[in-house]
Amino acid sequence: MARYKQYSYEQGIMIPVDFTKQIVPGTLEYTIHWVVDNKVDLTGMAARFKNESTGAPAYDPAILLKVVLLAYSRGIISSRKIMDACRENIVFRAISADSMPDFTTIAAFIREMKDEVKKIFTGVLLVCSEMDLLGGTEFALDGCKMSSNAAKENSGTFTDLSRKKEKLEATIDLLLKQQIKNDTAEQSSQGSNVENHRIERLIKKAEKIETFLKENTPRQKTRGGESQSNITDNESAKMKTSHGVIQGYNGMAIVDARTQVVVHAEAFGSGHEHELLIPMIEGAKKNADDIGLGNDYYHGKRMIADTGSFKEENLDYLSTEKIDAYIPDQQYRKRDPRFTTMGRHKNRGDQLFTKDDFTYDKSNDIFICPAGKVLKYSGKQKLANTEGRRYISSRSNCNGCELRDKCVRSDKTRYRTLYVVEKYFNRNYSDEMRAKIDTAEGREIYSRRMGIVEPVFGNIRCCKNLNRFTLRTKSKVNIQWVLYTIVHNIEKITRYGVIAGV
Repeated sequence: MARYKQYSYEQGIMIPVDFTKQIVPGTLEYTIHWVVDNKVDLTGMAARFKNESTGAPAYDPAILLKVVLLAYSRGIISSRKIMDACRENIVFRAISADSMPDFTTIAAFIREMKDEVKKIFTGVLLVCSEMDLLGGTEFALDGCKMSSNAAKENSGTFTDLSRKKEKLEATIDLLLKQQIKNDTAEQSSQGSNVENHRIERLIKKAEKIETFLKENTPRQKTRGGESQSNITDNESAKMKTSHGVIQGYNGMAIVDARTQVVVHAEAFGSGHEHELLIPMIEGAKKNADDIGLGNDYYHGKRMIADTGSFKEENLDYLSTEKIDAYIPDQQYRKRDPRFTTMGRHKNRGDQLFTKDDFTYDKSNDIFICPAGKVLKYSGKQKLANTEGRRYISSRSNCNGCELRDKCVRSDKTRYRTLYVVEKYFNRNYSDEMRAKIDTAEGREIYSRRMGIVEPVFGNIRCCKNLNRFTLRTKSKVNIQWVLYTIVHNIEKITRYGVIAGV
């Protein structure tokens, strides 16, 4: 019978480990280690500690930053799981020098980074610039909407929230009356305990809403009117996505086309990207200035953005900044002959002509309809809170017109009327952009947007496991978003850069 060496899975063993040999050159963890030690300014974090003579020694911010960046690179978001990795994973133990910080320390470090995260981002961006990873000629801007750590069920206008509180109070009152009735009938205490717990939960919900309404004021929309508030995280917002409506934040990024390095990143509690283009470019300009490229770095550079950024104010700003922008309007696909028979861009015969189907003659202040007939100015018109003008055709023009069915809603309608907002007549930049984007060159340039910016979002969401924000309030969510873009940029340094001494 064969004899085998004795073994036991229950035995303990001491294995000598050299931590320096676990951080291998050419790996992401090595790049993180090198960048944090050599290129990142953490003096702002060090200034927070006042334990020179009293108190326990603190964890080195450099160690904590390395641990968090390595964890995010591996899709580990939870502070508890990061703590477990520092105890169980040899690479984490090596990069932390066997510090093994507690999860509360890690969580506090992340949420208290504040402005320091911007310095870390620019430090990493400087490395990208020094290693010639920035093309500096073409950029793409886009947003990535993700759910926040707050339920959309807790959203509503102040009127909605007040009604919800009243319903909760009515339910509580009904349950209390039923409980008194049951107690009188001497029913079992088991059912009473269940009802007590339910009543306590409802009371807490009602009190939470009441406190929120007392301590906050209604959020206002940019164009007037009340926006929905959220009692859990009032800086988040309801946003439409391809997968439905979410309560969340919009992680915005400007990406250099050469190696897809993120040159600016910021999270916003708004899904309206036309409001975010200017602050994003201003942020990118500051980053460029901070790393020595100058405040005018983007002059003459190409910037590609999606239809959500198409706005006269934005186009005016881009022109002033001398940025060569390519931003399509909402009707861009419908004007492209390649999309006339495809899906949602197909021209449907049952739809009426819109204002975009009419041609404006500025010299005569008239509109020309698709049938070649004239619509004359008929006076001012107020639409909601916006001033506008009214243009009408004539009964003789519309009667017997072969395109009438595509122009008016019913047989009772005598003639076509157009209501046009006042700002339409000053859309010089908008008209120029439409003409620019409709050219063969314009379409080709705009088609590059997805290939520049979408891989960044795919890397962060799918490869790095950030499919929702786990923190609350804009400042903390912004820290998390920027840290993930830092990890993305460090990966680019690992792949394309040359680190001294390697």
